[in-house]
Amino acid sequence: MSLRKDILRRLAEAMNERRPADAERHFADSFVLHDPNQPNWPRGREGARQMIRSFLDFAPDARLDILDLVEEGERVAVRWRVTGSRGGVALVGSIVAIYRFEGALIAEDWGTSARADWDDA
Repeated sequence: MSLRKDILRRLAEAMNERRPADAERHFADSFVLHDPNQPNWPRGREGARQMIRSFLDFAPDARLDILDLVEEGERVAVRWRVTGSRGGVALVGSIVAIYRFEGALIAEDWGTSARADWDDA
């Protein structure tokens, strides 16, 4: 079992169980989000905090599921599915992200998302 893959599984578990403080512990103080949809995202722990909050605000029952994990060196690529509901309407999203680790902490996240399901692609 890979430590970095396990960290991403624990991150998903913390997000799904609505434990933002536990999720935040997985990010480096120097965290940077590289997202073409969010070019001016704050850096550091504040950026990680806002990213976590935006997920939790997506839907009251938002769930993050790992579909694929691929590790190479200090980077791990993940294909995620996001599901939830808001106002009785089912929501689904797809994310692809590459995480760079510094030791056991996520230092960078290159990702992009879509409000569509992988099954529709």
